[in-house]
Amino acid sequence: MPTNHIILFRPDIEIEFSDANPPIGLGYLAACLEKYGFPVSIVDLALWRLSEDDVIRFIKNKNPLFVGITALTSYYNGMKKLSRVIKSKCPDTTLVLGGVHVSSLPQESMRECQADFLVLGEGEDTVVELATALRSDVGGFEKIKGIAFWRNGEVIITEERQLIENLDTLPFPSWHKINPNKYPKTPHGFIMVHKNIAPILSSRGCPYSCSYCASCRFWHQRIRFRSPVNVVDEIEFLYTEYGIREFTFWDDNLTLKHSHIEGICKEILKRHIHALFSTPNGVRVDTLDEPMLRLMHRAGFYYLTFAVESGSAKVLRDNQKYTSLKKIAKIAKIAHDLGFELNSFFIFGFENETIEDIKKTIKLAKALPFNMKTFFILKPLPGSQIFERWSKNVDLTGFDWGQTNYWDDKMSVSRLGPAVAKKWRQKAYIETIIRFPDFVQYLIYRFIKRGHWYQFKYLFKKVFYIIRGQFLKG
Repeated sequence: MPTNHIILFRPDIEIEFSDANPPIGLGYLAACLEKYGFPVSIVDLALWRLSEDDVIRFIKNKNPLFVGITALTSYYNGMKKLSRVIKSKCPDTTLVLGGVHVSSLPQESMRECQADFLVLGEGEDTVVELATALRSDVGGFEKIKGIAFWRNGEVIITEERQLIENLDTLPFPSWHKINPNKYPKTPHGFIMVHKNIAPILSSRGCPYSCSYCASCRFWHQRIRFRSPVNVVDEIEFLYTEYGIREFTFWDDNLTLKHSHIEGICKEILKRHIHALFSTPNGVRVDTLDEPMLRLMHRAGFYYLTFAVESGSAKVLRDNQKYTSLKKIAKIAKIAHDLGFELNSFFIFGFENETIEDIKKTIKLAKALPFNMKTFFILKPLPGSQIFERWSKNVDLTGFDWGQTNYWDDKMSVSRLGPAVAKKWRQKAYIETIIRFPDFVQYLIYRFIKRGHWYQFKYLFKKVFYIIRGQFLKG
């Protein structure tokens, strides 16, 4: 008989250059399961990279109630490989999968990964109900909302589960199982000021409908907010218990609701928490204004990422990113003048993008006062509108989802093709980043005034990887 123990895995992303971050999603699931009496182990293979033998030995030793695996699309190859190994070596182990990818492609995921169950959408309440049903061994899985399971050789998908309305009812993630101090000191590939860094989520979802984003469908195009007090309670806990001095907000849309971000900043100032904050996932520039930026800067925000995407108004409009380029330019200047360090996201390879559109993007990236720029080639992520259009003409059987990693340049949905997208991304990096003296001046500022010299090793490794991947491979 299985024990009540539950093992949660994040698979290895299987790329050479990886910046593993604590898996907050698994932390939330573990906290909810522990609340209801289920012992939980979290095994992060993106961090530890254990051998298959070690993984199987651990599973057999724990004899778990079930093994859970979560994956974004870029991790799905690793999920599939791990799932098949587990079902091959431990065939009696119940296998449960979750995450954005399997929620978007449940039928394919069940079959390819040989899973017993899927948790679809927001998972905290669902996984507790499923664990309780498996522990009691009474069946009745069709009554559990938000899952998929097998019945007589067919995949049964139950009624959709509603989103959790009050996020403050959730416990904090089980940070003792995803200790942020054990992870790389350069989360999201950015060079931070402090060594003790942790991520935090103050909201879930986004109300917009950008065609390239998978978040819209997963969160039903809604956004929900934790209360500022609840958010800062977690910041203070991490500050005190783990010595965290820098926090990265992972929200899809942190600054959408002014009272939310203002409340967080005022609560930080009220409690005299002397830490730094950044937004590596990006913020929508059209939600910002000067008073908000001033307050954020006072509270400790120092590094902002602007999700610009394109310098072509037509491309933005066609992809339902209704942002004014003039507003982007105005807010970028204000933020720069206030002393923020600025990163920016740009995307090449939109479906109907032209060379002229790409030139406009590079021109905008050069013109605005961004310290760093990140150029992506657009990938069709399951759950996005672009994926729905692209996948109609594609056989997904055995598809290599590693191609959706943003470093990969083998695929593109653009009518221009992947070779053109790669060529112009190379050109963008040369013209906007690898430039003397701007880039050198920025590095000197970062390392002498604010940074840590230990990060030079990381920087050189990353620059070498970019150059080799973008220029030396053709």
